Amino acid sequence: MDSKTRFLMALAHEKPDRVPFNFWMDRRLMAKYEQSIGNRHWRVTHYGADVIESFPTLTFPSGKYVEVGCASRLSEPYPLRWENTSSIPMPDPNAEDVLELVKTDIKQFLDKAVIMNVITPWGVIASMLGYEQIYMDVMDHREELKQLSRRICDTFKVVVERACRLGITALYIQEDIADTNGLSMSMNSTLEHCLDYAKELADIAAYHKIPVLFHTDGKMTDELFENFIKIGINAINPLQPHLNDMTNFKSRFGQKLALYGGLDNCFTISQGTPQDIREHIANLFEIVGKPDGALIFSSHDIDYDVPPENIETMINTIKACKY
Repeated sequence: MDSKTRFLMALAHEKPDRVPFNFWMDRRLMAKYEQSIGNRHWRVTHYGADVIESFPTLTFPSGKYVEVGCASRLSEPYPLRWENTSSIPMPDPNAEDVLELVKTDIKQFLDKAVIMNVITPWGVIASMLGYEQIYMDVMDHREELKQLSRRICDTFKVVVERACRLGITALYIQEDIADTNGLSMSMNSTLEHCLDYAKELADIAAYHKIPVLFHTDGKMTDELFENFIKIGINAINPLQPHLNDMTNFKSRFGQKLALYGGLDNCFTISQGTPQDIREHIANLFEIVGKPDGALIFSSHDIDYDVPPENIETMINTIKACKY
């Protein structure tokens, strides 16, 4: 069975031969592996991962950032004038090079699941101003923010339509709308400023019969799961296990939402023993995967200092999870 089939079967709540998987690391660690192995898709070519996350080249205006360790920090916000949001330049979504990377990945890896990552207008504007400021502006400049969000969303819609026609396996919408305690804003505000726009992108994918995944870190709530289902999301990522109850998720929402994630990059994969890792993966497979196959293993950013044997144990244990 090839990776693309394996991935699509999992999203359709069908049991493939084994659990499909992907994983992410601290970008510095990713770069070390890439340099050592010699391929930007080393997770696929060297370790047999099933998923390639590809990206459109769509450059929106942004603030200036400086690198701090494995992260970046806003050093200078974009000079946004709320009284004239129509003057902010938008990238051309029809430019030939916007989907060049996606097109290359699809052609090179016909048997892999190539999913395209996009964010919502909320994330674009946050990259201009920083999250502290956008939470103020959502109150002080609500209508202007919505006007700018509309322009950004319309740009993304053109790109998503093009990507669907190109043949992506799935659309992957990413936006951090939760923290360790739950939603970062009220559910109504989350819908208004983020999920309503995500639905417009998801609707395009649904028209082309292409599944949609959604990423947010943090503690997800039952109300959030319900709204993901309403807007047409097929799978969620990462559902951090130290913040979320896997059994509750599977019993209440697992018939409609698959899981792309579940691996504990914060503690178990990074700091646990090989036995801890094997038990963690086996437990997740038992709870989420075995009932109906709706599981695609994935980690978020595994720490830079993770022991190499932990990575090897994780991958080998995942590959042994067969139906």
